[in-house]
Amino acid sequence: MDLRDVAGELYAGASDDFIARRNAAAASADRSTAKQIKTLRKPSASAAAINALVREHPDLIGDVLDIGSRMRDAFAARDRAEIRSLTQERQRILQRTTEGLDLSPAVQREVEETLQAAVIDPAAAAAVRSGMLVRALESTGLEQVDVSDAVALPVEIEDFPAPKARRRKAAEPVAGGDEDGSSPEAEEPEEAEEPAEAEESPSERRERQRRIRAAEKAVERARHDADALDDELDETVDRRGDLQAERESLQRRLQRVADELTETRGTERDLRSRLSDAQRAVREAEKALRDARED
Repeated sequence: MDLRDVAGELYAGASDDFIARRNAAAASADRSTAKQIKTLRKPSASAAAINALVREHPDLIGDVLDIGSRMRDAFAARDRAEIRSLTQERQRILQRTTEGLDLSPAVQREVEETLQAAVIDPAAAAAVRSGMLVRALESTGLEQVDVSDAVALPVEIEDFPAPKARRRKAAEPVAGGDEDGSSPEAEEPEEAEEPAEAEESPSERRERQRRIRAAEKAVERARHDADALDDELDETVDRRGDLQAERESLQRRLQRVADELTETRGTERDLRSRLSDAQRAVREAEKALRDARED
């Protein structure tokens, strides 16, 4: 009996009777395997819901994980238009995945946060894909998701895709050309036949070399600043996407809370009305009791 097969069957079922099914599986296994089976932890409500989604709606979960891979490629390629498009698509897919789940608001929130983490982080994606989650996942959008003790058994985690080569900056000189980007072949041949300029004096030559060195340093500083700003822009775009996703998640939570608040107000009005009727019935019964005693 293979431990992973046993774990797959256990986490495929409902969490309510997980302990009983685990004990039954351990009872029919050899001593060594039984000991390992008994270490398998009962999944939380949100983890059980995600494990069920993985098995019952693999296409939806596949879409969630695929959008994460595509977003990481877009960030690596610095394709801002694709990032914006995928961010919107991500929210639609996450909303479609969690629609219709009969879960409490707290569990629903953990499911959404776990799927959001799977979109952002390959380790979280591998944990979700395993179908053996035992707890929810959470992502800050800044650090790698902590999946330690989140999965019943170790899973293979895909590496981050290698960043694509950065495009050559337009300001860089063409190899073999002059510093202004021109090529020796682009020079007009008649220029070589122009009369030679007057020879520079030593002081003029030193001044020209000084200006060249100063210009070269200025170009180097400008390129360094441009690269730094380019990297900062990428980080800002990434952070904005995470904040937008978090805002939309908070808006959905707020709507659920507002709906629950409206429902509780209606329930409160109904209970107050029923209480008033019950108190009136008590008064009438007490009056009837007094009248009966007086008779």
